Amino acid sequence: MSSKSYDVAGVLIYLASNYKLRILCIRRYQNKIDESVYALLKEIIENDDYFKPQFTILKSSIIHNVTGSEFIFFGLHKSIDEVVGLQGISITWIEEAHSLLEFEWNRLKPTILRTSNSFCILVFNPQFDTDFVYKNFVINQRDDTLVRKINYLENPFLNESAKTLIENDKKYLEPDDFNHIYLGNPKAENEESFIKRAWIEACINANEILGITTRGSYKIGYDIADSGNDKSANVVVHGNEVIEIIEWKSKEHELELSAEKTLNRALNYNANIIYDCIGVGASAGAVFKRLGYNNFSKFDAGAGVRSPDKDYMPRRKNKDHFENLKAQSWQKVADMMLHTYKAVVLKEPFDEDMILSINPKCDKIEQLKIELSSPMKQLSARGLVKVESKKDLAKRGIPSPNIGDAFIAAFAEFNSFGRFK
Repeated sequence: MSSKSYDVAGVLIYLASNYKLRILCIRRYQNKIDESVYALLKEIIENDDYFKPQFTILKSSIIHNVTGSEFIFFGLHKSIDEVVGLQGISITWIEEAHSLLEFEWNRLKPTILRTSNSFCILVFNPQFDTDFVYKNFVINQRDDTLVRKINYLENPFLNESAKTLIENDKKYLEPDDFNHIYLGNPKAENEESFIKRAWIEACINANEILGITTRGSYKIGYDIADSGNDKSANVVVHGNEVIEIIEWKSKEHELELSAEKTLNRALNYNANIIYDCIGVGASAGAVFKRLGYNNFSKFDAGAGVRSPDKDYMPRRKNKDHFENLKAQSWQKVADMMLHTYKAVVLKEPFDEDMILSINPKCDKIEQLKIELSSPMKQLSARGLVKVESKKDLAKRGIPSPNIGDAFIAAFAEFNSFGRFK
């Protein structure tokens, strides 16, 4: 109801009538021309006495009779190879851009931004703040991007029926749902998320809010980059409070440099390093030993659960509830964050040992919220709780949660001998 698409269509029709342009109009999913913005452009042109005689509307394109400007239409999901081969694109309009994936954008860029002064218009209603387009262009506040949020409040042509519907929905919808549907905010929660965003937000400065003194041993969760685009991360924990979040680019062959960076941080805090020992991380322990540091513990996410015969809940043992140690560790953090949420937000009595606090001075807190709230809670073939895999996250366009994994590792329960408590 905000008229975003109408505004873009109107501006592009005006530009096409004054300059010679080749305008590429894309939807991610488009099986036929009627599903594109072709119908919208056609409607605006045919209903305008000034523009109607200027354009020739063909079956699959729209051409300006004087400037020679051309609108062309593609569905990205099935035609990306055709799009990549296009030449001379002046402006690209991507409609419903919230579903655009990072690898698709990376393939498109050389084509759509090749021409001098070319630019791209991304029009979308946000779904989640983890979506690539929202995260990359809105949250990151890039210097080369103009972001304009628009909603129904700026639509002077909104009819009375629509206004009545909105006012009624404002009364009966949950605030988060109303803000998402009408005000252009991403959904606050994915109901299937292992850890809810609201729980994470409640942990920020929880110790101070609840009058808890930060004290205890220091631990560093260490997630090790395992591919060309991956990053390494450290999360430093003092007692129950996260006090530092760090992420850096590192390549697979730079394991020793990353280990030294982590080791130097551990020396500053006299901290136990808990590291991901799967894949390239398997040799990190040997690096620490060779550098003379023995205060470290392995975290094997795929290992069997801790205390398998202990009840997680009445009449349900750990071994009958969790698929592996990764799921058990994520659940531990989720339980702590939920307990903290109930204490901070709902003002319920709390157990200090179950409070998890995040120092508000930490860097990358927004990224942490995204990474911890992205993976979904799933069931394995055996009906056991598991965490959505990195491969499945990638299918949704969500990159590896580096600081999220380091965060989980930091709260895994180890003793000083590298064994679980």
